[in-house]
Order: sequence, then C-alpha cells, then structure tokens
Amino acid sequence: MTEENVRKMLALMGLARRAGRLAIGFSAVEMEVRGSRKVLVVAATDMGAAQKSKVNRFENLAALIDDVLTSEQMAEAFGRNKLAIIGLSDPGFVKGIKKLID
Repeated sequence: MTEENVRKMLALMGLARRAGRLAIGFSAVEMEVRGSRKVLVVAATDMGAAQKSKVNRFENLAALIDDVLTSEQMAEAFGRNKLAIIGLSDPGFVKGIKKLID
C-alpha cells in the first residue's frame, strides 16, 4: 500500500472515530465482531501471537487487514500509548477502506 493510501486510510478511520463508528482495542473489537454486522478489522503488523490467533478465529468479518500498519502508527494516530487493533462496521467506511487496499 502506498504512503498516500495509508494516510487516506488513517484519515477515514479518524473520521469514523469522530462519528462514533470505530471500535478501538481488542475488547471493543471483539464485542463488535460478536454483533450481527460485518466488521472490517485492522490489526497491527507487530501484534502479539496470542492476540493474532484470536483475531484469525473471528467470524463475521468484512475483511482483515493485518499487513499495513504497525502498533506504533495506530497508537500515534489515535492518541494512545499502545494500540494493536481496531474495527469498523459502518458499511460506508468499510467500503472506503476496502477501496484503498485493493
């Protein structure tokens, strides 16, 4: 993914956060995945093996993106000390991010 598309993806995720459509952190994403909607999950490239195996068992995913952002990039973008996973279930934001990664 190009650097420009990474910036666009982070901008879309920031917009989703402001709209209240972004699940941040493992517990929030897990709850979102257990809901009835399809969820796009963005996992950090350097996520721990135990969490990564749990993410790989998630069902009801619109997509799993685990090869674009590091945990440091995600944490910096969302003002956190640590962040390894986020989830989006809003169809508009999911479509926008999928368009960037294709």
